[in-house]
Amino acid sequence: MTAIIVISVIILIFTFFLNMKIRAEIRCLGGEFNFKVKYLCFTVFPFKKKEKNKKNKNKSTVSTAVSQEQQADKQDDAVQSDELNQVDDDLNESKEKSKSKETLSEKINKIFEILEKVKIIWSVSKKWLAHILKHIYIEELMIDFLITDEDAYNAAMNYGKINAAIYNLINLIRTFFTVTIKTVDILCDFDAEKSIYDISAKITVRPATILRAVFAILFGLLINIKKLIGKNNREQSSDKKVVSM
Repeated sequence: MTAIIVISVIILIFTFFLNMKIRAEIRCLGGEFNFKVKYLCFTVFPFKKKEKNKKNKNKSTVSTAVSQEQQADKQDDAVQSDELNQVDDDLNESKEKSKSKETLSEKINKIFEILEKVKIIWSVSKKWLAHILKHIYIEELMIDFLITDEDAYNAAMNYGKINAAIYNLINLIRTFFTVTIKTVDILCDFDAEKSIYDISAKITVRPATILRAVFAILFGLLINIKKLIGKNNREQSSDKKVVSM
């Protein structure tokens, strides 16, 4: 009974942590870009930089002596490396010659094999990739643009182009992700000194969603493992038959 209680508690703890959202905060305000990744109350990225310990002065003198010895060793190694490079060049030339003997039909067959494998991988993973994207939430999207230009005509044209581009982009993003908008404010001011482009958003996803999709994709690939490697096995068996003959 105690073991069941312990296992149940562990499962509940894992379920709790896997269902807590990972939150990425993106801000570009006043020309300054800021990016943070948080999980629960912890900042995962960027990491806090630790202060570097001061190095002793004696290390500099030791390093100079070591560098002199290394230079002498490098001169000896240079001669050996030249000889090894010549051998490698000869081997590469022989490999290239053997590759050039491969017929066009063999190359085409290999391309079709790769395409078939890609189709299998895509058919297995496309549903779950879409599942991940739909469960990535873009929240509190804020877009605050102020368009200006010395020429009033150019300012008006840029305002119209940017306005259309932003709303089309939002509609496109909504086809892949779940988006909640805080505010979209695009203005045109002919008297402003410079244009302003401020953007901020929070992107959240649950680790459980990603893990569930990853395990489902891996399970689908395992089911189709024979299709993914079967062709290579047939080629190896045929090669063995030819050798035995």
